Amino acid sequence: MKTMNQRGIAMPAALIGLVVLTSLMVAFTLLAQSEPDIANNHMMSARARAFAEAGIERALWAMNNVAVSALSDPLAASNPPYDGNTYFWVEQVGGVNVGEYKVTIAQCCIDPVTGLLVVDPSKATITSVGYAPDHNNPRAIKKVSITSTRFKFGGPSGTPPCAMCVGGEVPPGTTAQTQIGGGAMVNGSNMSGNPAATYCAGQVPTAAFMTTGTVATNGNPSIIAPPGGQAAITGVDKEYFKPFTLTDADIAALKVYAQKNGHYYQGSQTFTSPPPNGLLFFDTPSDNSSLNSTVIDMHGNWSQGWSGWMIIRGSADMQGDISLSGLVYILNDVNIHGNGNLNVRGAIIAQDRLDSQSSTIDSDDIGNGKLSYDCPAIRDGGGTINANWSISSYKELSGT
Repeated sequence: MKTMNQRGIAMPAALIGLVVLTSLMVAFTLLAQSEPDIANNHMMSARARAFAEAGIERALWAMNNVAVSALSDPLAASNPPYDGNTYFWVEQVGGVNVGEYKVTIAQCCIDPVTGLLVVDPSKATITSVGYAPDHNNPRAIKKVSITSTRFKFGGPSGTPPCAMCVGGEVPPGTTAQTQIGGGAMVNGSNMSGNPAATYCAGQVPTAAFMTTGTVATNGNPSIIAPPGGQAAITGVDKEYFKPFTLTDADIAALKVYAQKNGHYYQGSQTFTSPPPNGLLFFDTPSDNSSLNSTVIDMHGNWSQGWSGWMIIRGSADMQGDISLSGLVYILNDVNIHGNGNLNVRGAIIAQDRLDSQSSTIDSDDIGNGKLSYDCPAIRDGGGTINANWSISSYKELSGT
């Protein structure tokens, strides 16, 4: 068998190997030269996003601290310096500037059907643009937008202007009816009555009692007007109730929040002692159930007190030694009988959504229930509800 002559193969093989090694060395050299640029670009991009998110946090701080940020509450149409025209520096230790951001706080929201701005005082849009290292010579730009929300009763626009407000959703063709009797007290004044009312800065209630319908009195009840206001106002237009009326979307959001962070109940409930503090949501037995199928019965000894928000998709009965601080929002009607030491600080809203059946406070001549307006307790549920602005949606956008 004849064998192949392999003499002289070493030189070509060596040359081929040298070419391959040289190509690899060139490639690694180029990669080594570009890697720092790639890493730096990633770092600048991460910084720009962090600066944009810092702008979001700064805006939320400003909205939740209006006394020192000089923003208005409710928000104005334009909110300088958070109007997209001011650049805020980001500094490292030692005062070295490493980036910038600008922020726009805007009223919310755009109607998806009409494309028009529908101002909702409980929602706002915050848009922040971050620049690394600055907006004049940016290596990276990131734009972030969030929708910020707070519960309707958490700010001035949603705070009811009455200690007891009745009939905001009474059916068409009917009239809300209320009776106040005995030795009951409904107090809107911070200067008289025991307990006296408590106001928020810059906000005084319009009346102690307000209704879209009528009110009858018997016995010797005390309905005490706030300074410059009225004791009782009847025949109020339902439009006046809208700022502190929960929409179906508001109710659905509060229901979900209660299921996750508060206390959620279905159907009628009876409490002879205080339920847990915080947000309580009392729902109908099913989505198809009438509001008549839910009655919340509060009686017995609650002398240690309860604080929070009660949202009741039905009606409520209160009697006995009951002490409440916060807000009771009832979609239908309420009956209150102070046959002991019944004291509510905050506000009660009875919407009469199902019918015009009377809401009452001590309709006989012997009750002594007390209801006094308390704005801070309404807004934060006596300190148990987080009424601050918070993030409800987040998205990263293109453009500047």
